[in-house]
Amino acid sequence: MSARAVTLWFIDSDDPIAQLSADPLNDVVAAQKLAATIYGDRVLVPVADTDLATAAAAADAHVYAGWYGRLSVLCCSLFDTTEPSTLTRTLASIRPSSAATLLVTDPDRSAGAFARWEHGELRRSFAADPVTIFEDSGLPYPFERPFWAGEHPLRYAPGVPAEPLALPFHPQELAEQANREWLGFRFTTPLADTDLDPARIPVTAFAIHPADYVPAEEDWARYQGNLTVSGSAVADDGADAASGSPAPPPKRRGRLARYFGFG
Repeated sequence: MSARAVTLWFIDSDDPIAQLSADPLNDVVAAQKLAATIYGDRVLVPVADTDLATAAAAADAHVYAGWYGRLSVLCCSLFDTTEPSTLTRTLASIRPSSAATLLVTDPDRSAGAFARWEHGELRRSFAADPVTIFEDSGLPYPFERPFWAGEHPLRYAPGVPAEPLALPFHPQELAEQANREWLGFRFTTPLADTDLDPARIPVTAFAIHPADYVPAEEDWARYQGNLTVSGSAVADDGADAASGSPAPPPKRRGRLARYFGFG
């Protein structure tokens, strides 16, 4: 099954793939400041250090962030959209950068989206499920050609007839290919031999508290006491309920998700 992911990258590195290949260290303080820019006066408290693969699969209400100098990433549900163009003004308020890239994959809806901004201007965005295009802006990149040419066809469940109006590819697969081209990896396994492993990219999970919350020594002790969490979601520390932002209910698997897939 394809992986779930919502990631927003800010890129000032001349070679982000090479930088990620070198096992970058996460600056937790800078990552916290980055994440805080999207939550106004809310108080963000570090909960655990984990990895990007675990963060992408998490269904909790934490925000995950990683800061690697000229490269940084945010992973949270606020950027889960089928209209990437609506984020254009938001990006400049988070971290002005030479480039920014968005990846959204939702297996429950069989939806995929990707976008790239350069110096604050949207260059390309695409969002769709197998039968509906929600957004298609800008000129396609060369890596998209094989998809539109039918070289990566949809896979149908046994006994399901081909949908005559379906796209010639799975939107999630195209979205992950965009991420692979720009950052060197995808989330859906098995990874290619040339892929970086997102489980080797460190990020920190932050709990979101109300503006009047005062971090206590217990918060820091809890964070220091947490071993690096990998392969499973970060445990709920009660901050979501306190902030008035309960975790969303689990999504029901839609018709499209049952019908379509990719390898």
